[in-house]
Amino acid sequence: MFTTATAQEIEFADEVKTYLLKNGTANQYEYAYDGLLKMLQNQYPKADNNKEGWVYLNENKMKSVNEMMALLVPVYQKHFERSEIKLMTDFYKTETGQQLMNDRSQMSEAQKQELNAYYSSQLGKKVIDKQEVLSQEISKISENWSRDLYETAVSLLK
Repeated sequence: MFTTATAQEIEFADEVKTYLLKNGTANQYEYAYDGLLKMLQNQYPKADNNKEGWVYLNENKMKSVNEMMALLVPVYQKHFERSEIKLMTDFYKTETGQQLMNDRSQMSEAQKQELNAYYSSQLGKKVIDKQEVLSQEISKISENWSRDLYETAVSLLK
């Protein structure tokens, strides 16, 4: 019984990670990571004394982003059922979901209607209702991740 529960928990965690990939969350953290590296290039230009630090930071971007995604998993698991995460992921796999992520201002009328239907559904209303608490919880995790990343980067580049 314990093995089945663990397998189900792992599958649920993987489904949340897939959702975070499909809804653009992972891209946001990749962008943040890249932004930090650009900022640090001004403070710590690449030189012989910090070459290994720069190599490490460039090679470990996805590892760091994946660690952030893993930190977000319990937040979503706390607020949404597995079946809801699947439906949310399915929405972001649609053309409308992709357009919402890429450029909301370019959505067609049909896509706007599909988006309105999604947010008018029971799940869509729950997503809206959870936005504030999710934002607060994610913000705390993001701040810690960013701070730790910055401190690690500076220690490698000094």
